[in-house]
Amino acid sequence: MGLASTLYSEEQAQLDIMIQLGFSTLQMSRRITRLRCCVRNYVWDKIQPSHLESLTNSGNNRLFQVMRKFGGPSSY
Repeated sequence: MGLASTLYSEEQAQLDIMIQLGFSTLQMSRRITRLRCCVRNYVWDKIQPSHLESLTNSGNNRLFQVMRKFGGPSSY
């Protein structure tokens, strides 16, 4: 399966079990997508809106600090 190379080890273990249980490819894809959404929501729900606002407001300052430290803009 092409999808397997993009999975974390925990997801790969779940995929192996689903294959043994005879899940269809569509069922596996839906289940993995749903689990990823649950984890993402769990993590993001714990972040306070005030913290996100603070990060947004301080973004320019952090960028300028990085530019000063490394002598200019960074390229990714």
